[in-house]
Amino acid sequence: MSEKERIHSRLGHFLYSLGAVPSALPYNMIGSWLLTFYTSYAGLSLIEFGLLFMFYGIWNAINDPLIGYYMDKLKPKRGRRVPWIIYGTIPMTLGFIGLWMVPFSETGLVFLYGFIMLFLFDTGFTIVMTAWGALYTEMYEEESERATVVAMKDTVAFLSSMIGVMIPSMIAAALGSWAIAGVIMGIIIPITMYLSLLGIKERKEFQIDEPLPIFQAFKESLSNKPFVIGSLTYAFLDFCFGFTLMILPLYAKFILNMEEGMAGFAMIGVALGILGGVPLWWKIYGKKGPKYGLTLSMIIFCIGMIPLFLAGDFISLTIIGLFPGIGISGVLMTEPVISASIDYDEIKTGKRREATYGGIGAFIARLSMILSAVALIMVQLISGFDPELETQTSGALIGLRLSISIVPAIGLLIGIVIFKFFPLNYKKFTEQQEKLKVLHEERLRKVE
Repeated sequence: MSEKERIHSRLGHFLYSLGAVPSALPYNMIGSWLLTFYTSYAGLSLIEFGLLFMFYGIWNAINDPLIGYYMDKLKPKRGRRVPWIIYGTIPMTLGFIGLWMVPFSETGLVFLYGFIMLFLFDTGFTIVMTAWGALYTEMYEEESERATVVAMKDTVAFLSSMIGVMIPSMIAAALGSWAIAGVIMGIIIPITMYLSLLGIKERKEFQIDEPLPIFQAFKESLSNKPFVIGSLTYAFLDFCFGFTLMILPLYAKFILNMEEGMAGFAMIGVALGILGGVPLWWKIYGKKGPKYGLTLSMIIFCIGMIPLFLAGDFISLTIIGLFPGIGISGVLMTEPVISASIDYDEIKTGKRREATYGGIGAFIARLSMILSAVALIMVQLISGFDPELETQTSGALIGLRLSISIVPAIGLLIGIVIFKFFPLNYKKFTEQQEKLKVLHEERLRKVE
């Protein structure tokens, strides 16, 4: 089997998709358990953690577009993407493991240490995932192959997400140490990330472009209507995911009366819905295009979140969670939307700028972190919820129920309204892909 055949084989698709493990596992472990760890074990209040997460979101928003731009601009001999993945994995791993090894007890030092570790982790995460994500659009041109790869890597991401949500608390409870849980989860990051390189081949025809000047690059990107609308939509989707994950352990403890070590299993109904929905959305995206697929999945997701307000035990939550899980399965396939937006830009500018778009898109999406932090602070201020108390007031419990259902549903509704203006319907999307094939054939002739 030649290298090209391997890259475009099912084995190649799977190897590339392994990069979804370090994308999803640490993100979901942080999203689900960092709040619990830093408030229940490291000593921060809910408001202090909200401020920590807000500063994290601000730094995240700053570094994403800059890293993306310079990744497209610089041309290392070993390629525009692979070297970034190799070296960025190191701080990503160290920062993630360090998050769960807090050596201080004084609140100010805990706050500062947490920010430094988040800074280290997120810088590496941004470098690695911007490069890895850019390769998806560069390597896979046919929409059918893109849909195949998306389905595969979303399945890997889903399983990794479930591990990140369910397993860490079980390890911490069994071994009595969140530090050990962090190490065990952390060593998975470099193993899977470096294995994914075996499924990666950079295309030479995309390395001949001279990048746009930085301000022109940002101007062109922000004038790309499909991209801006897609990124704003994703920001509200990310808010829904991130905020729900943060609240879930508290919801499981105080509403469902579950032990901390078993709290991750509150996701089981949603997980089953996601698994069942993957084949359905694979076909819908392939036949109807990204606009139809994402719109329908967001509507199902939004409607499915509202009844979660009524769930009062594990069984009812599992049953109710099936419906939003089906919607989430389609929402997770956001790559076709962003990829179509980047293709739109290439036809307009004649340049491939995946990393720049990845960075600017992440900048817009990081609004979700700030929204989550603000919402978290408001939950405590309005409802009076206090994670250190074993018994909560009725107002605090209602606040938790609203936080797991109505608050994310409102975020989804805003996302649906925004995405209504996404201009690439199926007809325009198909026409765009035909133009793209011609453009790529011209590029290939230049390097042969």
